[in-house]
Amino acid sequence: MPLLIVVLHRLGYEVHLWGCFMQALVGIPCPTWGMTRAVFEIANAQWSAAIQYNLLAPFAIVLWGVALVHISAELWTRTVLSLWWRRRSVWLVVGLMVVGYHGHRLYDLWTSGTLAVTVQQSWLYGLLG
Repeated sequence: MPLLIVVLHRLGYEVHLWGCFMQALVGIPCPTWGMTRAVFEIANAQWSAAIQYNLLAPFAIVLWGVALVHISAELWTRTVLSLWWRRRSVWLVVGLMVVGYHGHRLYDLWTSGTLAVTVQQSWLYGLLG
């Protein structure tokens, strides 16, 4: 999705992002909150803006790049080169980074009072409220 937005923007189309579906539904942003905008900013060489949207975007791009090269090499050679992505330690580190960073961002929203407002404005709160 982020790469499609970058390509469309470069072709002259104006793309409007609609926001986080999970936040609209329950009032709490998803763990990848801001990732699309961050990747878009990285593609436009705006690293500081990208990091403000989501600090993990550069790591995600590196992980996507490694996976792309790895899968391409396996398809080219028609052999399984490595099963690094099956190691629990890899996913544990990635999971802890995502959960820890998301928890920190949710804590910031909670202490500022913004989280309570977005929950009260959510679709689910309106349905149950």
